[in-house]
Amino acid sequence: MTGYRVWFVQKEKAILQTFKVRDPKPDEVQVKVDFTLISAGTEKAYLSGSNNTAGKFPTCPGYSSVGTIIGTGANVVNYKEGDRVFVAYGGHGSYNIVSHKKCTLIPDRVSFEEAVFTRLAGFPLLALRRSRIEMGESVVVVGLGMLGLFAVQLARLYAIPLIAVGNREIRRQKALKFGAEYVFAPDEPNLSQNIQDIIKMKTGRMGGADVIIETSGQIDALNSCLTYTARLGRVMLSGCNRVTDKPIDLYKYIHYKGVELIGAHDGTRTRYNSAPFRWTAQRDYNTILKFLEDGRLNAKDMLSEIVSPAETTLIYNRLLYERDFPLGVVFDWREFHDN
Repeated sequence: MTGYRVWFVQKEKAILQTFKVRDPKPDEVQVKVDFTLISAGTEKAYLSGSNNTAGKFPTCPGYSSVGTIIGTGANVVNYKEGDRVFVAYGGHGSYNIVSHKKCTLIPDRVSFEEAVFTRLAGFPLLALRRSRIEMGESVVVVGLGMLGLFAVQLARLYAIPLIAVGNREIRRQKALKFGAEYVFAPDEPNLSQNIQDIIKMKTGRMGGADVIIETSGQIDALNSCLTYTARLGRVMLSGCNRVTDKPIDLYKYIHYKGVELIGAHDGTRTRYNSAPFRWTAQRDYNTILKFLEDGRLNAKDMLSEIVSPAETTLIYNRLLYERDFPLGVVFDWREFHDN
């Protein structure tokens, strides 16, 4: 059986290649993939050879797949042929052959087009857990890409108030739809004071936000949000900062105020045995899928384009050079299956 897979073959060059689909090993499953999600920030960084990436080519990108199991290894007992699953780190391809531990069952009422966002939604959920957020704390989400917009949805039941900061008007409007009470552009005049004034008005407390979820990965955004972080506040680094080219005044914004600057990279997860504030990826994926099922999370409005893998080179050129690359772009692999 012939499969198709996206490869970054060299810096700034992505192509679609064929591969021979092998049988699963004893602990593996074979998945016929319907959709994979492009993680724009991560994949752009890796394709362009940015700082703090592996810098190795060729490499197969993609860590969010959804599809149907069509084969199982001899030792697999918790999945069967016909199961609909989300796959983490399967790669952009028409078939994924992976350890069964990378799979999560998709509830019947959740579509593939929604479930493909599971891993992306899990990143801000991790940040919120690590922040030890309390009901009624003030929250600011910085950056309104997919991570930020899912963070807004996840934080809305906790936050008083919930404020979002992001570049594009269309995404600020989405943030309002998803539950933010106030939105700002990052270049808003007097941004820091405006945010502190809103928090004082809503809560009676001075000094700024209790929790900040920084998803942009930009050093300017981090420096800005530190100016409106409350004493003993927590700043969660959810977006990947690839380049740190400006200083941070550690005494003024961290040391003196007792602010916690907490890395919330996916690699900080515990692998086994969830504990308070530290859940496994698998348990968070199940949580996200249940939230999608009962309507507490909206992934449908995150989907911007469904594209053919036949356009791989074009799509990644757009990612590299198009400033307003769409929010949620998904590959549709259904035409690339051997029937």
